[in-house]
Amino acid sequence: MRTYERLFNNNPVTAFIPHFEGNYLYFSLAWFFLYAFILFILTFQLYKLGERLFRNKEYKTILFVIGIIIIIAFILIQFYPLIHRSIAEDILKFDMPYPPGRHIFMKQAMPFDPKIPFLWPLNPPFFPRPLVTEHIFVLITVILSVVLIRLVSSRHQMILEFEKLKTEKLQTSYNALMGQINPHFFFNSLNGLNSLIRSGEQEQTLKYLNELSSIFRYVLQSNKKELVTLAEELQFTKAYTYLLSVRYEGKLFFTIHAESSCLLCYLPILSILPLVENAVKHNIISKQYPLQVDIYTDKDKQLVVSNQIQPKTEENNGSGIGLRNLWARYQMLTGKDISISQHKGYFKVTLPLLNSPVKL
Repeated sequence: MRTYERLFNNNPVTAFIPHFEGNYLYFSLAWFFLYAFILFILTFQLYKLGERLFRNKEYKTILFVIGIIIIIAFILIQFYPLIHRSIAEDILKFDMPYPPGRHIFMKQAMPFDPKIPFLWPLNPPFFPRPLVTEHIFVLITVILSVVLIRLVSSRHQMILEFEKLKTEKLQTSYNALMGQINPHFFFNSLNGLNSLIRSGEQEQTLKYLNELSSIFRYVLQSNKKELVTLAEELQFTKAYTYLLSVRYEGKLFFTIHAESSCLLCYLPILSILPLVENAVKHNIISKQYPLQVDIYTDKDKQLVVSNQIQPKTEENNGSGIGLRNLWARYQMLTGKDISISQHKGYFKVTLPLLNSPVKL
């Protein structure tokens, strides 16, 4: 404002024109708004064009945008004195307190040579140097703003694509888990139920059916949930281990113990199931070699699934698909890794627990 006031007070034409300074400031504000708006739209469109031309090579796109937009901005600057001169002449023409011929004096005081329009931004008669600085400042601000917006938008797009891939991978892992459970689990469950019906044990048969229905319900819900409380997971585990205990009567034993402070902690749904199945699948279970599986929480608020190592003689090392799927789901849903160890004849898998269900 002080710069404008000094410029106009020292000008022989504008110093004696009422309200000329105020009108000039209003014109400048409107001009810079329009100038910034045009540059912003053009920069955005040039950025999109550059991405197509250079196939998303960021530095080439930015250099392309900067080069073209500087040329456009330089051309736009040429219109500033032309438009302002036209407005100034209108102000002189319709400002009645002065003689009607004074706009002629304005033209004489503000000569303009149309043959050299591109000299105006460098040293114009009525285009003061501070305005050149302001045009450059607006240009730099627009370029930086557009580049920042595009970078943030690209980052947001990458996050969305990552989340999409993460969801697809999680669904694939879930499908693999279901494919691992369904074939033999349901067949064995029906075989166990058939044995109980034949034995005529009505109460045990009803309990078996109740636990089996609980398992079905939990498995069906697993596609809608990602994280559950430890209490929910252990309730399912108790139902599942009951079916296995009936199937391996007197040969397979489970102990389940969790601190009350851990029951409301979270873990991915169906995390314990593949560990129990892994123990049953890869170890000898017989009257001579009964298998003990322990499920408990440790002092670090982690869930541990431990079993004796009694490898089957004909068993190879196995594919490890169940543990790999569990590790992948755990890492995607919690951002943490499971721990696997073999020590003193025991195979242990440690699962970190979350204090809240928030995904990382």
